[in-house]
Parts: sequence; C-alpha cells; structure tokens
Amino acid sequence: MKPEGYYMGIDVGSVSTNLVIIDENDKVIEKLYLRTSGQPINVLIKGMQLLAKKFGKHIHIKGVGTTGSGRQLASVIVGADIVKKEITSHAVAAQKAVQGVKTILEIGDNYP
Repeated sequence: MKPEGYYMGIDVGSVSTNLVIIDENDKVIEKLYLRTSGQPINVLIKGMQLLAKKFGKHIHIKGVGTTGSGRQLASVIVGADIVKKEITSHAVAAQKAVQGVKTILEIGDNYP
C-alpha cells in the first residue's frame, strides 16, 4: 500500500454487509460482500478482521462512511465519520457517474 490515504464505505443491510476501500482517486482497492444472516454485528466484525488481516497496519484510512438499514449500528462500532441513507449515497454516486443526472429513484427505503 502507498502511504496515501484511503476511505472505507460500509453498507449493512438485512441480506448483505458490504465493505469497500477506495483510494483518493475513487479507485476500488478492496471490496467484500458478506451475507448478514441476521448477525450484523458479527458479520461487520468479521469483515473488519478480514481487511485487517489483508492490509495490517499498511493502510491509512482517512474516513469511514456507513449506509444501509444497519448504518447507525455500524457507525458506532467503527466510529464512522459520516452516516447517510442509501438514497443519498445513490444520488451522490449517480451525479458523479452520470453528468447532468437529475432524477434518482430508490424503491424500498421506508425506514426513518
């Protein structure tokens, strides 16, 4: 790993827990897809352990964001810098990926 900074995104949902590490140029460095299996805390800890095993102390995480139905819980566990609903995350990503996008639809986001 280079000495530059990296960012981590965590999405804890009812079906899957996803972790991603990107560099400062938004290039995906690592991604994990884990089945939540009704155990969001255990699965999140497992994901963090897998990343720690792979990267050890050779990575500097500058910021962590959480999303998904378990976003608040995940943010407490990992000490996240930002917590956002999925629709907000989708909107930011869509605006970055598709110049001029004006409409984002999210179906199924009925939690507060």
